Amino acid sequence: MQYLIAVQTLCGLLIGILLTTPALGIDRPYPGLFVENDDLLMVLIPRTPEQMVAFYEARGFPKAALKLIENTCFVTVHIENKSQRVIWLETVNWRLSSNNQALQRLGKDVWNAQWNEINLPLANRATFGWTQLPAQRDLQPAEPVGGNIVLNGEVKKFNLEAGFMTGKHRRGAMLKIRFQDIDCPKE
Repeated sequence: MQYLIAVQTLCGLLIGILLTTPALGIDRPYPGLFVENDDLLMVLIPRTPEQMVAFYEARGFPKAALKLIENTCFVTVHIENKSQRVIWLETVNWRLSSNNQALQRLGKDVWNAQWNEINLPLANRATFGWTQLPAQRDLQPAEPVGGNIVLNGEVKKFNLEAGFMTGKHRRGAMLKIRFQDIDCPKE
């Protein structure tokens, strides 16, 4: 019986140490880069080409599509409305830049043209579409949204200034979130 009590005590101590040790990465509440305030949480997770190719390959994408995906910069975005008002995700209010030059997200029109060139099946196009961050969406209180933004593969680092209108009719203050020197992993 004393052995069992000693083992339980030791296990409790080990779990306590593991849960409070910053060296294990537990001190970071979210993966990737993040900004959190009273209004919203925004997390950016740059993805390697290998991660993205594996993801879409597992969903049956043909080699020609995987080659196009491999040559881009994917960043997974998570946004959560932490306020009690409506927050508007509208990527027209976002500014992407690299080396003081404006960047454009590779949007639906760009991808549709590329998919047409390689005759990508509609099922693959639908799968790709649902993995992208919507260009416009209202976020109700406590509501999250996520998806990928995709940039040209030649980009090594970029900055993002994201603006979010607030209020039911977009008449509230504009929220601004800034990220600097976001990496586009190449390996």
